[in-house]
Amino acid sequence: MNRVLTAEREAAEALESCRLEAERIQESGRRRAREILEHAERIAREVHARTERLAAARALQITSEAARREADPATDPLPAAVERLTRRMTGGGDA
Repeated sequence: MNRVLTAEREAAEALESCRLEAERIQESGRRRAREILEHAERIAREVHARTERLAAARALQITSEAARREADPATDPLPAAVERLTRRMTGGGDA
């Protein structure tokens, strides 16, 4: 009878040990999953910030180029068109 009780106690202890080990493994997995998620979110924030910086820089470049074209009479077709129209309307020139 003692052998049966001893075996039962040992089995219960082994079962409890396995349960505790399973809980440790499960918690370790949860912790690792949180770390992976935090890392992925950090990377996403960095990519988003970099994209915003690049987009802002490109928008500034486009705006600057447009302003420069508007300010440069050589690239603005309006003055030449006005000049041709004026000549045509006044009969002065080769319209």
